[in-house]
Amino acid sequence: MRHIARQQMTLMMRSHWLAGFGLLFSSLAVMVAFLGNTGGTGFDGFNRMTASLLNINLLLIPLLSLLIGSLFLSGEKEDHGLMLLMTYPLSPWAVILGKYAGLFAAIWSVLTFGYGAALLVIFFVGGGVSVSLLILFYLYSILLSAIFLSLAIMIGIIAKTRFQALGISLIVWAFLVLFYEFIIMGLSMFLMKQWLLPMLTVSIFLNPVELIRVQSILSLDGASVFGPRLYDLTIWADGWTGRMMFILAVLLWMILPVLYTVYRTTRGVGDE
Repeated sequence: MRHIARQQMTLMMRSHWLAGFGLLFSSLAVMVAFLGNTGGTGFDGFNRMTASLLNINLLLIPLLSLLIGSLFLSGEKEDHGLMLLMTYPLSPWAVILGKYAGLFAAIWSVLTFGYGAALLVIFFVGGGVSVSLLILFYLYSILLSAIFLSLAIMIGIIAKTRFQALGISLIVWAFLVLFYEFIIMGLSMFLMKQWLLPMLTVSIFLNPVELIRVQSILSLDGASVFGPRLYDLTIWADGWTGRMMFILAVLLWMILPVLYTVYRTTRGVGDE
């Protein structure tokens, strides 16, 4: 598994996709850090700058993880490289987890470089910027990439070609990142008042983007952005039960797609 992970990471680090995303993400992170610092308000709490950084994470990281993970795995499947790998005395677990680890290490390197560049800007510009806030965003970014990488390898093993993997990845990204909240808002207009809060609570756990978004805002003491009607939801989500549910949901989002990918690899790759 370690050899597969190292080989996958080496291939990924040579990818122009990854280099391009690394440059884009670093530039945006540095720009947000610089503008937040020059604004004189710092990064303490949830403000316009932290909202910008959060939106960058929620838009770019799922897209990168989905595209790179699904295209690489579907490409190996299309070129029969995965089938060849399965002829070696390796378990499907070792193959899939090795590829997952290699892809995750590559994305982690890009995110670390981006946040590291932002920290350097903060160091040289100076000012009252909270480094702990950037570290918090960094940790949530790692979680987000781990979740969407799990979804990506599941898409990669389901898709028959790279083109199909690209289409499915873009549809999943658009649904979870762009359209999901509008669908929930539309549904809420037809629900009775007493069902509104349970529906919103469930909807958060059904979408990893919303899960990370809500927990990030609560971690920054920004519960007021949800408004008074969702006060009970924020109190519950910020409490012990809500945090345990958050951890459980993140683990499920990471583990279940990997389990299904291993299952499909065991059952299907040799026949395709």
